[in-house]
Amino acid sequence: MRFPAEARLDVHIRFARPSCMGGFAWFTVDFEPLPDRRLGFEFVNPLGPDDIDAECAQEVSNGVLLWLIGTEPRDLYSVDCLQLPTAKEPDAGLPVRPDAGPGLIALRAALRHSRVHPVDSLPLTHRLAGWHAADKSWQGVEATGDPNAP
Repeated sequence: MRFPAEARLDVHIRFARPSCMGGFAWFTVDFEPLPDRRLGFEFVNPLGPDDIDAECAQEVSNGVLLWLIGTEPRDLYSVDCLQLPTAKEPDAGLPVRPDAGPGLIALRAALRHSRVHPVDSLPLTHRLAGWHAADKSWQGVEATGDPNAP
């Protein structure tokens, strides 16, 4: 069984972390099954640097992938502890997080729109927002604010 079984389109995220460190991410992402019954994870970013810089886009991808493999929100802040799978692991058949249902990851995530703030669009905020986008899509969680907030 592949995950996801169906597409989740137009997932809108507006994520702000009010603090002295700041943080702002605002984007729309589509989640869809990979074609041709393939397994794996693909992230597509057709947007240019005026919409989102490459490092923030990569962190959106990392956040989605971290949600898929079951990383808890409190662990997203620790760069040293994050264990992203290698590029080959999802292609070989990586199970999706248990609370999302059974299946092996077969997902394409595509950015469709993004806005940046010249000061507060930070890579960490985009990782948190990517995680929250996936969580919103499959768990029905409101995707604003901080994922650690009650």
